[in-house]
Amino acid sequence: MRRLISLAWLALLTALALLSLPVLAIDTVPTKDLPKFQDLPGIKRFAGSVLVFRDDVAYDEVSFPTGKVTFADGKISVAKTQAKAGQRSMLVYVAPPGRSPLEVLRNYQADLKSTGFAPVFECEGEACGMESTLTDGNNFGFGNTLFKDASFSTERGTAHVCAGGAQITGLRYALAGNAAAGETVAVLTWRPLVKGYAYSCPDAQENHTSVIVFRVQAKAMEQQMTTVSASEMTSQLTANGKVAIYGILFDSGKADIKPESKASLDEIGKLMKASSALKLHVVGHTDNAGGLEGNFDLSKRRAGAVKDALVKQYGIAADRLTANGVSYLAPVSTNGTDAGRAKNRRVELVLF
Repeated sequence: MRRLISLAWLALLTALALLSLPVLAIDTVPTKDLPKFQDLPGIKRFAGSVLVFRDDVAYDEVSFPTGKVTFADGKISVAKTQAKAGQRSMLVYVAPPGRSPLEVLRNYQADLKSTGFAPVFECEGEACGMESTLTDGNNFGFGNTLFKDASFSTERGTAHVCAGGAQITGLRYALAGNAAAGETVAVLTWRPLVKGYAYSCPDAQENHTSVIVFRVQAKAMEQQMTTVSASEMTSQLTANGKVAIYGILFDSGKADIKPESKASLDEIGKLMKASSALKLHVVGHTDNAGGLEGNFDLSKRRAGAVKDALVKQYGIAADRLTANGVSYLAPVSTNGTDAGRAKNRRVELVLF
């Protein structure tokens, strides 16, 4: 009897169908790429594979599993992860018939190695920590750590949903990184199981290995928040006792101020010099990635970096500023979306 593994991330592909082409049941396994889909530059496909889905996000943060994934008491936990932020792409392929998940994965690994990638982590089947538990009608497993989705609606019969399968077998996962190029690539391969399930998919789908190529390419987040002028800061401090600054930027998990932050620092410097009696708390705020205690330390270090910059670069007296961090305890938006987390990552200036 074949061992079956349930995957939430594969069912997530179902939800993604709503973002792609019109939902049409397929009678045969696709033999041509779906319109407008292309490979990622520099990352080849397994020979004879067909590209059936692609999704790109300009900026995202992904926690790649580098340890066993477990599901207990309604929660997913990962022994170890590697967090990467930048431009994110996910592609779904269907390999030609008769090729095993292992063969396809090994080909990807060899090609990635030849282009400068080094192996980071690899696992297969239950060694990845797969769970077959069903809770509230949703499958929980390895892929939830990548896609952060636990619930979804089902649109069955599209090419990539059929590639996902109702259940799977033979899962393989490999993570590789290219430090020089600033790229991290995860490759997942498996065989979908569709026979006997209420899926409008051809039985022949089970003879084809399915592939996800998931890449994060280091890239600075586009700064969409307008720089707050010194006069606007004065108005907000007078009205609210505080002002949020989004133009002071840091790399994920770090407290080094990025060069793009100069315009905002210039305005704070103007503010402080225009009123010699003004004293401010500099307060760092984070999103909820990384845990409460870790973010307490990170948010305070970021606030301290801002204070140090104002003292050293703008000549502001150190006793006019304090540096504090509140982790993610004072959100201004949800931490459940990229947009919400971006709003929560900020520096606030608060009146003494």
